[in-house]
Amino acid sequence: MSQPAVDPNVDQKQRSQNRKVVSALVLLFAAPVILAYVAFHMGWFNAASKNKGTILPSPYPRFEQFQWFDSEGQELHFKNFETRYWWIYFPQTNECDSQCDINMRLLTQTHAGLGKESEKLTRLVVFPSDIQYVDKVEKPEQLQLAKGNGQPTQGDGAQLEAGKIYAMDVHGNIFMQYEPVTNEEEAKLRSKDLRTDIRRVMKTTGL
Repeated sequence: MSQPAVDPNVDQKQRSQNRKVVSALVLLFAAPVILAYVAFHMGWFNAASKNKGTILPSPYPRFEQFQWFDSEGQELHFKNFETRYWWIYFPQTNECDSQCDINMRLLTQTHAGLGKESEKLTRLVVFPSDIQYVDKVEKPEQLQLAKGNGQPTQGDGAQLEAGKIYAMDVHGNIFMQYEPVTNEEEAKLRSKDLRTDIRRVMKTTGL
């Protein structure tokens, strides 16, 4: 028994309608995340949020603009850093002196204080030209060591300053700067600031 002929124009129209439905559903679920992310980075919430760190001028420096190398001399690539937030610290010397040590402990303890949200974040420490801290790393899955500097090798992004702490989002935007601490009292206050800001970003973007 012969099958009724299918009108190719009707079939094409049905496929087109199906694609529109799928696209609309994707947009429906993705829109809140996209809008929240854009809103944060366009500064819509900055006035009300009272950030503890200093927001860098837009366009933000991006991970890909810098050349940093691990202890094996291999260049770091952003594909190994995406999907997480990062705190990036630049010690002023290769030897982790007392100021470096207190800031390293600040970031370690603050990271632990994030609780279950700590899984969304990792720390990167970039020494000027040599890595001498490898033996002191207790949880390598939470701390990446590198060498290099804050001078961008491509583009016109702002230079990252030695001694400072930075926050980077899951897309590689280095968007906030913090002053290093010099004593335990400052460390307690800065720890609260770091946690407050990174949690706000996580909540605002939904990432």
